Amino acid sequence: MSGGRETDNSEPGQSDNSGAIGARLKAAREARRLTAETVAQQLKLDVSVIDALENDDRQHLPAPIFVQGYLRSYARLLGLPQDELANDYTRQSGELPPLTVNRKSAGKPSLRLPSATLIRNVILVMLAVVLLWLAYPYVSRMLDSQNLPDDEQSPGYLEIPPPGR
Repeated sequence: MSGGRETDNSEPGQSDNSGAIGARLKAAREARRLTAETVAQQLKLDVSVIDALENDDRQHLPAPIFVQGYLRSYARLLGLPQDELANDYTRQSGELPPLTVNRKSAGKPSLRLPSATLIRNVILVMLAVVLLWLAYPYVSRMLDSQNLPDDEQSPGYLEIPPPGR
């Protein structure tokens, strides 16, 4: 019973799907009492890009994929729904939505290769076994020569017969 007058209960910071994206951004920025220069500085963008976003001036904006990133950052700064603004921009611009990555279904498990750490450890163990196998004859001879009694000749000692024999 308001006498035919409708009241607008929406706050300036809230998104309105019927309005232009730029108008929603500008209204939210002004509601937070931010200047375009402050926003541009916080987003590390040129002020002309902020003005083009707020005026829906597609002629002065880069490729749509970049604009979507700018819109998401701008919306995050203002507390607006990021995905909603980016999707609205995609619908309004007529551009295809960005590609998404879908996980492969858990059907047949794929062949998993062993980790690099496991391969390295197996190679080190094999190398140690080969070195021990090669060193065994030398070590066993050395141990045998240390256990000889003193009256026996040690290996490497050569007795030369006296001259004139």
